[in-house]
Parts: sequence; structure tokens; C-alpha cells
Amino acid sequence: MSPEPFTVITRVPIPASLPPATVLAALQTYDALITPNPYLDRYERRPVDPQEIANDAFFRPDGTNLQAFVVYDRVPIIPGVGSWATMEVVIPCVFQSFEHGVRCLAHAQGGVTVRSSYEVRRRGEVTDGPALVADGPDDAGGDYELVDISSIVCSVLVRPFVKMRFSSAHQALLQEVVDKLVTSGQGQTGASR
Repeated sequence: MSPEPFTVITRVPIPASLPPATVLAALQTYDALITPNPYLDRYERRPVDPQEIANDAFFRPDGTNLQAFVVYDRVPIIPGVGSWATMEVVIPCVFQSFEHGVRCLAHAQGGVTVRSSYEVRRRGEVTDGPALVADGPDDAGGDYELVDISSIVCSVLVRPFVKMRFSSAHQALLQEVVDKLVTSGQGQTGASR
């Protein structure tokens, strides 16, 4: 019997000063989703293997701009004790843009497969998952949020580790995407939507 997938949904607010179209454009560069990864060691582009996506319903006809990468993460096994307590995780992945964001299929070591959809959505449009964290001082009442809806398949043995690391890492990733856009001056007060 194959492992049952589980879903992790994370979200962060998009400040009112940051146009949703700016966040969408950044996501669709793909680098914006790779580089803030807190465990990233390095990454490189690779050719898209048509067999990798041919029969995967995750990659829908509405998608464009397929690109593939190999991401090398350095994941802590024992948090807080230094780099000697980490392991390298090699993750081949394929990205696809679509109207609301980006899809990413990633195959990590140990039989972990992740299908993530990173989407710019109106607040409340995606009803599953945890509630959005209360507005902070930088939020300024924005109507949009950056949402990550991920379906993860892995063995029962590694599921607790994957769940714990995945949720916290992706929350930090989403926040960093938004924060980088705000600090780079791409958010404009009163910008139109």
C-alpha cells in the first residue's frame, strides 16, 4: 500500500503597499521561491524531462513556462548544534507558472514527493488551513495573501520529521518572499490592484 498524501497549507499577508501583481511576477521568476529557502545550500538549472511530468495531473494545461532545477539543501538533523549535525538533501524539481502563481513538483530523498502551489489570493479565498496570522505593523490591512498549498507523500517513518520541518520552512519562505519585495522598494503605498 502506498503512503497517503497529507496537505500542509501556509499563508502570509501581503501588505496593502505591495501590489499583488508584483508578488505574482516575483513568484514566476522561480528564483524568488528557491533562494529564500532557509536550508538552501545551492541550486542549478537542468533540462525538463518530459517523462517526469507527462502523466502528472498536477501540471495542468493552464500552465506555462516549465523550468527544472536541482536544489541542494542542508537540513539540520539536530537543531542548534552546528553544521556537523546536518545532512545534504538533493531535490530535483519542476516549476510551472499559472494565472494565480506557481506550481512546483519536488522529489526529495527518502521517497518524499511534494506538489506545492504558491498562489496570490484574496484573503479568505482559500478557506482550508490555518487562519492568517493577525495583521502586524507592516501588514497595513492588505486584501491579499500569499498561500502555499502543498500535498506531500512520504513514508510513515519520516512523516513527523517532514511535517515539522516543512511547515516551519515554508512559512519562513513565504514571509521572506514578501519581505524582500517590500524592502526592495517594490511595494508602493496606495498602489492600484
